[in-house]
Amino acid sequence: MKASKTQKGSALIIALLIMGILMTLALGLSNLVIREVRITSDIINAGKASYAAESGVESALLDLHQNLPGYETQQDGMYKGSQGETDLEEDLTFEYSIENKTHTYPFVDTEIVSKEIAQDSPKKYQYNKLGLSDSVSIPLFTVQEDGRVEKITNFRVEFFIDAEIKSQYRHSDESGIVVDMLRWKITGISENPPGDKTFYTESIGDYMPVFEGSTSAMPTCLGTGDSDSDFTDPESDIFYPANCNNFIWKWARESYVLEWDAQAESYTTQSKVWDPNNNQTDPYTIKSFLSGHQTNYLTLTNIFNPEVLQEKPGITKEEQATIYYRIIVPDQQIIREFAKITSVGSYGKLRKQLEALIRPDSFLPVFNFSLYRTDTADDKETTTGFASTEE
Repeated sequence: MKASKTQKGSALIIALLIMGILMTLALGLSNLVIREVRITSDIINAGKASYAAESGVESALLDLHQNLPGYETQQDGMYKGSQGETDLEEDLTFEYSIENKTHTYPFVDTEIVSKEIAQDSPKKYQYNKLGLSDSVSIPLFTVQEDGRVEKITNFRVEFFIDAEIKSQYRHSDESGIVVDMLRWKITGISENPPGDKTFYTESIGDYMPVFEGSTSAMPTCLGTGDSDSDFTDPESDIFYPANCNNFIWKWARESYVLEWDAQAESYTTQSKVWDPNNNQTDPYTIKSFLSGHQTNYLTLTNIFNPEVLQEKPGITKEEQATIYYRIIVPDQQIIREFAKITSVGSYGKLRKQLEALIRPDSFLPVFNFSLYRTDTADDKETTTGFASTEE
């Protein structure tokens, strides 16, 4: 039987439909493949941009390692990376910046914590904690990008405790607490060396109680005498009132300075303790020490004896023996607690930004020795050996 003309036309239409379907599937698969290729390429390029950004972070860490505290830099241009003697791809670049200075220690980053919250809760955001027997050493100078060192000549430390002292450790007239809680010390290199032009390390220090009634809003203060003024941080716009409890303690009753020893006929380090009851010279002021020394460091140590504290339910005396402190530098800048590194890596049209907060482990070796011990085991050490506490 011969096919009719109608049957021949139907076959052509079916063939065209099948071809259309196949072409549609082919185009769809092609678009899918092309899209996947693009996604894969973007993922690979994004990885390259991330590695470039990590290179910027590593370069910033090297800058911090090779420079003195407070070093900052802002790399405005794009810099080509390299690995050994082999240059990387031309469009694989990175730029980075280091933010490392502030007027207040700790620095309140309002990008993380809003100004209103930080202002309303100063104890939580504006103060650092210094635990029992802990020490912190903070440089009282910063280095500029050109290597010039700028020393801090005006600052105040504000601190308080959140605990109650037993009545027997207060003045009889309730005018204040008589228990020393904070040990502070400033160490620096003399700018006025003797005839041999040798630079000597000198220091001043003192022990301080927390004045009666000190709080986060009205802390005990020490520092330079002319730092007693209200201050608004230009970076965070947070207001720091000059509500020091009583006054700013600006003297050091202990000093270790180099002086001429007539008997030895040489310069020797003289240890002096100022006693207001004796007819001695005035105590060393913090301001005068800072002005005559360079690369100064401030060390704060919590020397609290928790046994002087009142019992509080739900918290140990050791936990209560925490000192809250902050440092305010109105006219200059101090190093941040965390240096902020921002690095942007680029590859082609893709950019990757990384941020890192770096806290230096230490700026200066500080050795603190406790002249006591705590035995927690059943066997207690005595002068003749170990003796068991069990009956």
